[in-house]
Amino acid sequence: MYKKFFRIFLSLSFSLLLICGSLVFAIDPFYHYRANQDKTKIIYQLPYYQNVGIAKYAQYDTLITGSSMTQNFNALHFNKELNCDAVRLSFDGGILSDFRALLDSAISNNKELKRVFFGLDNYLITADSKLVDETNRIPDYLIDNNIFSDVNYLFNKDVLLKYTRTHFAYKYSDSYDFYKMHSWDNGSIVFSKQKVLENYTMPTEQKVLSRKYFMSNSEEVISELSYFIKNNPHIEFVFFAPPYSILYWNTLLTEGKLPATIAAMKNVYGALLRFENVRIFFFQDNKEMITNLDKYKDATHYCSEYNEYMLSCFSNGKNELTVDNYITTLEKMEYWANNYNYAPIFNK
Repeated sequence: MYKKFFRIFLSLSFSLLLICGSLVFAIDPFYHYRANQDKTKIIYQLPYYQNVGIAKYAQYDTLITGSSMTQNFNALHFNKELNCDAVRLSFDGGILSDFRALLDSAISNNKELKRVFFGLDNYLITADSKLVDETNRIPDYLIDNNIFSDVNYLFNKDVLLKYTRTHFAYKYSDSYDFYKMHSWDNGSIVFSKQKVLENYTMPTEQKVLSRKYFMSNSEEVISELSYFIKNNPHIEFVFFAPPYSILYWNTLLTEGKLPATIAAMKNVYGALLRFENVRIFFFQDNKEMITNLDKYKDATHYCSEYNEYMLSCFSNGKNELTVDNYITTLEKMEYWANNYNYAPIFNK
């Protein structure tokens, strides 16, 4: 009797697992196995779990990526302005390994890819962020190309009970819009100088770092990005420096990181500009933009109006760096940030 019970138990358990795994495989909420060619049908819930799969299976010729600084870009606006078929796949607080996985997936699987727009944040170049200590934010089972590790996906309780339900909730929602998902400038955010200053932590004055302080970090960025650029001369890589507010520069200056940051940026920009299939746009020295704190929600995050301005520059070439002007542009930025009168910002 016990043996019979045990056999029935095993049979039922196996059947239940098979049903669960089959449901996850069929629905595939993380797009590990397939994705609809109509991007409006893709249910975009979790960038860290879905970006690689969407990049692998979706139909597009232009990829937009970066940190939260790029999340307010609307791919449809790229389509209209640049006559392309774009998709935005950003990582909020993305680190170098996140973008490596995304680029590898996109380039290896999409023969139609022509352009990559990459928000090259300063913190990526310097690794001067707590974010760089984070690892494995994209689960290994989604990127290791090991069919056996898929058990972590197919038999995942959260995937089955939580994300498949969310998948259908979005799928049958009249308000769902793939192109607006994860865009945080959605009408609920307050952009104002008052809010920015309320949430700004005044930095503590520190010793000025050597200009070589971030150089090893910048060399790692060069190595990672150069691999994709050099091996894909048919793809145009458009990098851009997001327009952080003046408070970002106040922090760098006060903490003694300004010279080292500029030196690292020079190193990366100079190395990347040697490739014929690279363009770089620099928006951090637009004084009118970065000093208008009413366009920011904190020291670095700006409203979508600035995203639209950057898109126009990608089209008309304004604010573009070249091998002839990138050094002087960065040196002028350093001089201006070093000599700007920050005190009036904080006067009530």
